Amino acid sequence: MWQRGVEIVRGPVPDGDPVFLHRDFHPGNVLWRRGTVSGLVDWQAASIGPPSVDVGHCRANLLSYGTEVANKFTTLWEQASGRHYDPWADVSTIIGMLDVLRDEPPSVRIGVEETLARAVAELRG
Repeated sequence: MWQRGVEIVRGPVPDGDPVFLHRDFHPGNVLWRRGTVSGLVDWQAASIGPPSVDVGHCRANLLSYGTEVANKFTTLWEQASGRHYDPWADVSTIIGMLDVLRDEPPSVRIGVEETLARAVAELRG
């Protein structure tokens, strides 16, 4: 599974309409005021690419709360954006965060491996 994940990341980036990306999108970078999003901080990694990249990064951060939370976030994003989430972004994000994942507790690593396995399986089909 890990080897296949590396192969996927070394392969082509999914086609589609590229968008402006934050590239470090997660709950800690969202500013709120009176229950409404008021801004995003920490833009030094911004770039252009597939819209699923920011969702994948946030999903990886949400895995510490469980795969259900990450999946709910994805469903809400799909509903709000009208786009379909590409599992390539899970693979790309997880492979890109291997150094960080080493220090995560076993419960988070299990969720990460389950998410990677699911994404790799979807991309084989």
